[in-house]
Amino acid sequence: MKRRVLLLYEYSVVGLPHSSAYLRLLRPFTHPALRERYDTTPSPLYRGEQTEIVIVDRTWRPDVSGDLALELTESVAQSGAKLLYQLDDDLLSLPITASYTAAQREAVHVFARKADALLVSTPLLAERMAPLNQHISIVPNALDERLLVAPRCRHALPFPADGITIGYMGTRTHDADLRMILPALHQFGRLSPHPVELQIVGVALESETWAMLASLPFPARRIDPPTTEYPQFLTWFTGALHWDIALAPLVDTPFNRAKSDVKFLDYSALGAAGIYSREPVYGRSVEHGVTGWLADATTESWTEALVTLAIQPDLRRELAANAHRHLNEARILAHRHPDWIAALEAAYYG
Repeated sequence: MKRRVLLLYEYSVVGLPHSSAYLRLLRPFTHPALRERYDTTPSPLYRGEQTEIVIVDRTWRPDVSGDLALELTESVAQSGAKLLYQLDDDLLSLPITASYTAAQREAVHVFARKADALLVSTPLLAERMAPLNQHISIVPNALDERLLVAPRCRHALPFPADGITIGYMGTRTHDADLRMILPALHQFGRLSPHPVELQIVGVALESETWAMLASLPFPARRIDPPTTEYPQFLTWFTGALHWDIALAPLVDTPFNRAKSDVKFLDYSALGAAGIYSREPVYGRSVEHGVTGWLADATTESWTEALVTLAIQPDLRRELAANAHRHLNEARILAHRHPDWIAALEAAYYG
């Protein structure tokens, strides 16, 4: 008989699941391989459902607080179900802001301490959370292959055949990462033997960032997706864009060190040659010169990486092909669903 699982996914003030909720819970648990084993119900609220496992996601609901978190943990315990806490970022290292409140941080503490087990995305995040809970399973991120567009089916946005298209995709929290490499982009623009265009998806909402981009020696333009809902967005992203070089800079902060390598997966799905910050996030998964290019946190290193890939189209194609192959052989749900099964069964019987 299938084990019953309730997914309390994280959602916005308008009730829509966050992208991380899709990536970490909603897409994996709708995958045929997991549906064969689990009877899963996604829900924004807990109503005392009869279930065997409850997975609560990140900060769960917009009005969350420590008291609400404690109420949930006690209700689930009284029902006899196992409570698992899904966390893919070190939210405890984030500063308190208007968009991340003290109440949310308190809820994270409660969930981490009271859950029967934690499900995290990286080894460093597991290490960070270990003082709060010793029962931790590492479930690396994987993309749902059902959302990916095959390269032969893509319809790239037009750009001159002899030009270089550079791309950057990220959420609104990544302006600082992009600004870190602006000096290298300036130098690259002066050194590139080809016309260059920078395409931005999602990030760079701050006026200061756009002012800096406007001073580059090549055009930068925002590409707006038709929707930001994760399943439709990922299909659009892998089907509508063609980037010769994809950028993944990452400022070295405690929060960033514990992040996952999902941008490597996204860029691999896109079929782009990625340049990644030489941080643990990417250093664990990107093989330098094989599946991507690792750059140190210096203008010189990023400039060298950009110029190297710009003048060597064969290297770009090789990196992109290797990364795409690695994704499809090792980092899609068709191959990684056993990670979820192992984690849930360990928590249930633990």
